[in-house]
Amino acid sequence: MKRNEKQLARAFVTSLEEATRPQVEAAAAELITLLAQRNEIHRVKGVIEAIEPVWQEVYGAATVKIETAHPLTAALRKKLEALAPGAEIQEMVRPEIIGGAKLRMDETIIDGSIEGHLSDLNQALRNA
Repeated sequence: MKRNEKQLARAFVTSLEEATRPQVEAAAAELITLLAQRNEIHRVKGVIEAIEPVWQEVYGAATVKIETAHPLTAALRKKLEALAPGAEIQEMVRPEIIGGAKLRMDETIIDGSIEGHLSDLNQALRNA
C-alpha cells in the first residue's frame, strides 16, 4: 500500500517519540534512502512540509519563541518546556520590551510585554 506524504510524516513523527537527535537524523536518512530505492525521491519535499503540521497534531506546538527583557531562569525554561513538550524553544533577549514577555507558539501570539501594552495604549489614544 502506497502511503501519502502526510501518512509518511505521521509514521516518522510518532516513531521518534523520545528519540535523540542522532536517532532522528538516522531515521531521516533511512526514510530518504527508502524513497530513493522506490524511485520516489520527489516525495521528500512533501514529507518534510507535512512534518510540522503532523507534529502539531500529535504533540501540540512545534516552535515556541519567547522574547523577554532578561534571560529566562532555569525554572521558567523548565516550565515552558513542560507546557510545550517536544517543541523547539527559541529565546530572544530584547531590553526594549522593558518587562513581561512576548510568546509565539506556532501562529499564536501572546504579548504580555510592557512594550506591547504601551503600544496598545498609544494606538488607543490616537484613535480616540
